[in-house]
Amino acid sequence: MPSKKIPGDRLVLAMISVLRTLVLELSRRGVLNKDEFVHIVQQTAVAHRETGDPNNLADAIHAISEHLDDSIVD
Repeated sequence: MPSKKIPGDRLVLAMISVLRTLVLELSRRGVLNKDEFVHIVQQTAVAHRETGDPNNLADAIHAISEHLDDSIVD
């Protein structure tokens, strides 16, 4: 199959979907606590803000944590 270029926005959305699926499956199997993971991701956003967030990632990281929290039902 020849390489197909995927637009960046589609790649990002797909990566978030894959991350959500991973967290969901690990949580269902008792390997990972979704709430703890969401908290850790939120703390990562805070750490980015505290260091000046030179790559402007804090808001996106926080949004991902909210998406995980809202879309995965325990």
